[in-house]
Amino acid sequence: MATSAWSVPTCRRLMLRWSHIRSFASTSSQKTPRELYKSLVDRGQLKEDPSQQKALDLIEELHHQVMAYEAPSSSESKTEGGWMTSFISSVTKGSKGSAPRGIYLWGGVGCGKTMLMDLFYKTIDKPRKRRVHFHAFMLDLHKRMHELRTTGNVKGDPIPHITKEIIEECWLLCFDEFQVTDIADALVMRRLFDSLWEQGLVVFATSNRPPDDLYYNGIQRELFVPFIDECKERNEVHHLLSPTDYRLMGTKAATYMSPLNDTTQKQAEDLFHRLTVTDPDTSPKTVELNGRTLKVPMGSFRNGVAWFTFADLCAMPKGAEDFIAIADTFPTVFVVDVPTLTRNEMNQVRRFITLVDALYESRTKVVFTAQSYAHELFVGDGGPEDELFAFDRTVSRLTEMQSLEYLEMAGRREEPTIKGNMFASLRQGDRKLTDEEAQDLWNFYDADLNNEMTVLEAELLMRDLCQIVHGCDCITEDHVTEAFSRITHSPTGNKERDARAEPGRGINRSEFREGFGHLVEYVRKEVPANC
Repeated sequence: MATSAWSVPTCRRLMLRWSHIRSFASTSSQKTPRELYKSLVDRGQLKEDPSQQKALDLIEELHHQVMAYEAPSSSESKTEGGWMTSFISSVTKGSKGSAPRGIYLWGGVGCGKTMLMDLFYKTIDKPRKRRVHFHAFMLDLHKRMHELRTTGNVKGDPIPHITKEIIEECWLLCFDEFQVTDIADALVMRRLFDSLWEQGLVVFATSNRPPDDLYYNGIQRELFVPFIDECKERNEVHHLLSPTDYRLMGTKAATYMSPLNDTTQKQAEDLFHRLTVTDPDTSPKTVELNGRTLKVPMGSFRNGVAWFTFADLCAMPKGAEDFIAIADTFPTVFVVDVPTLTRNEMNQVRRFITLVDALYESRTKVVFTAQSYAHELFVGDGGPEDELFAFDRTVSRLTEMQSLEYLEMAGRREEPTIKGNMFASLRQGDRKLTDEEAQDLWNFYDADLNNEMTVLEAELLMRDLCQIVHGCDCITEDHVTEAFSRITHSPTGNKERDARAEPGRGINRSEFREGFGHLVEYVRKEVPANC
């Protein structure tokens, strides 16, 4: 992997930088979606796209309508007439006809649907809103139904009770990757959303397919068609026509290794060992999941790393609930020995699609070894159209998950306890890192796992340091360049090391441990606390 140049790589200015979009959370409530989009374009974090601008017309209008909308109130207590009476009373203001029409935004993979939805979500400064992926929503829904049936708290149809619960929790639902491939989900979705819409729910949904293609060729699809009609009535349907898959524009890192041979196997094993070197126990682990046990062949709870084969995850009866639990437990997951798939393995294809969705949505770092490149993983024509269509999204996500931009964002998903403890000690005075702390921090900030810290990775570290030292983020590119040069260009007295200190190279692990104090000192003394 080539090291970064002296300035922060220009590729990130062409990429949808989710970490920077999220950094606007504190101020986004004061902006509209269009204003926030423009801010990101002006800062170089987004590339202006005419098709996204057109979609923003609808999104901006919905934003103003939602901000003026008197949402159904949350009922915290039961009235004398029982919970149904209380519920009907609580949602009178959100009845049909008063709620704004939502948005159903569909288009090809990587065109910016989710990004636009997230901009909308962050600019809604109101309580009781929810942003959720389809898999997570359906798991939650089935869990609620199961609990109601097993506890016996509700007699008969559970849908009215679940409707009440959801409306009390959220009246605005941003629903990512809307898709229906199962008859049970199709029927439940129809009944639930009929009820939710009647009670004033506002929906912003993204999908790879238009509403008329949902559950295409599904069993007893005619029972689902009324939901499609209602969906089109309740939402403005917009096709996001963008020729660019922005997720394919990032710089790739060595986290997808192909083909399957002794070399890629050793590369994966060496990387696993490097990420878990501070934990002597990488023996098989178990994760408790709703009364059952999920087995992890190799793993480190301390370092947050797990190792699975493709067969462990996709040749066994596992689903979204298992994959989400893995992602929640381990920030880094190895999936090795991924074979080339055909229509004869459609169950494995379905599980692999769900696995990638769960890991991607949770921003998990994933290391794959596979027989073929991502775009060649599925071969042959035929098979259920919904799954084949969804596999296009999987290919795009697999490609994005190799990018430095994704890995940088994934690395910030969940901070290790050791990092928090070490940073806390910095508030009390300077001290050198222990070998263990240096290893953990290195693993955390070496986002592309190439065993060298680039300028971009050092920038992330300095931003975190600035938050701790000054309580704000005042880091500029000039600060990063200057601090980085002090580590890579400071004379050490070692002629061999000084000779290697050439512009443009990254920091190795030894230099990181020795130079960390310089970064801290620079942030303390040279970076003004004027955020």
